[in-house]
Amino acid sequence: MINMKDNRVVEYLFPNRILKSENIDNVSSLLEEKDLQIGVDSRPVAVFNKGAYVILDFKQELMGGVRILTHFTGDPSKSYRIRVRFGESVSESCAELGEKGACNDHSPRDFYVSLSALGDQDFGSSGFRFVRIDYLGEEPLPIYAIAAKSVYRNLLEIEEYKFDDQLTQSIFDTCKRTLLLNIQNNIWDGIKRDRLVWIGDMEPEIHAILHLYGHIPEIDSSLDYAEKNNPLPGFMNHIPSYSIWYLLIIYDVYMFDHNREFLNKHLDYMNGVINQLDQAVEEDGSLDYLRVKGCPSDFYFIDWQSSKEPEEDKKNANKNLMKYVLQKVLRMYEEEGLDISLISQILTKLNKSSYYLENNKAFLAFNYLANKDEMAYHKLIKDGAKDMSTFLSYYVLKAVAQNDKDLALDMMKEYYGGMLSRGATTFWEDFNLEWLEGSGRIDELPKPGEKDLHGDFGDYCYKGFRHSLCHGWSSGPISFLIEEFKK
Repeated sequence: MINMKDNRVVEYLFPNRILKSENIDNVSSLLEEKDLQIGVDSRPVAVFNKGAYVILDFKQELMGGVRILTHFTGDPSKSYRIRVRFGESVSESCAELGEKGACNDHSPRDFYVSLSALGDQDFGSSGFRFVRIDYLGEEPLPIYAIAAKSVYRNLLEIEEYKFDDQLTQSIFDTCKRTLLLNIQNNIWDGIKRDRLVWIGDMEPEIHAILHLYGHIPEIDSSLDYAEKNNPLPGFMNHIPSYSIWYLLIIYDVYMFDHNREFLNKHLDYMNGVINQLDQAVEEDGSLDYLRVKGCPSDFYFIDWQSSKEPEEDKKNANKNLMKYVLQKVLRMYEEEGLDISLISQILTKLNKSSYYLENNKAFLAFNYLANKDEMAYHKLIKDGAKDMSTFLSYYVLKAVAQNDKDLALDMMKEYYGGMLSRGATTFWEDFNLEWLEGSGRIDELPKPGEKDLHGDFGDYCYKGFRHSLCHGWSSGPISFLIEEFKK
């Protein structure tokens, strides 16, 4: 079913396999594709007896919920209580609330509902691949079908991209699925997490969207919403670096179609952001966001993975990000005959500052992209993909590719291939290659002695099962591969 107004597709999918079940007669009937319509004589049915449960695998990550059709129970007035748990991993679908970070934050994924005889009901709106249904009643409950409700947009790709080897193609295709699932009401960052418009998180997503689908309406609606709800002189999402990412998004979109009307629409807000950055950068090139009227805090955030880095390193990373972005915005302003004096002034101040070498991979990438610092490059490529960031993968790969495209490709394969090797069908909010040691797959329950790749890792706001395994900002390889390896 396609909504022609916004190209939203609603598709119902039957489970691909049953991972585990107990106390269910004819449980295999849940795998059979059937008309999703109850009839008096509809057969076959799976009969859930006292203490029954089933864990269903829908083959790949989906955005949506679950549809349950029941058959005649003998008493049409009686309700039958069940528990529904969605999981991006098998272990998440079996976790209790509070266990290893399992939660109902933002999009409830663990709840109790009632079924009735000859019913047809949809439940939930989250990101998941696995669904566990526990029956809490005592009398037999015949269930005709359990189908996943999958919601996504029917977007037309500009062209089809093919790459030389299967792993590269699989990474590209998985990034594409990750991205598509997060293009919902606006552009989200994670389909089981908050439904906010995070401008910084959106930059790698929008960059990839432009390559795949062009200048789609969801880009404009997300930008309009962000400007309306983050009025100047405040910073986007109350994070100063996110206002810098906002400038880069405008640049990316403009460079795609050179639409002056689009640029004019956002020019006042852009100039306001540039004025704020000028206030924040002192004459000697040092950075202090608290100098800016409306700044809530001196939050030198780049990404979560770098949050424990020394404060001076984070300041330097913010300066390098600002320098990298303003160099691009300057060229856009020049092309359109706009006043570049304030941008030039900020860059002049930034050039007075020294940028000592950091050890964080993302920080080193911005150092190299902004300053062409060869020492930063050599530190960047040390240890291959170790300590890469999903959010900032594009910038790490692009920095490496400026000297060695094949090395950048190998790093991408090592990092993203690690997730694929453990059952990923979409890419994650965060990933560290070290997590692979001693852990199992996300599409299996951990074996005795194995670490849980989903529940035992993560950090900051994404510890354990709260960790999103379908996060749009991880789609950086799309832009990298098209720009560097398009045939």
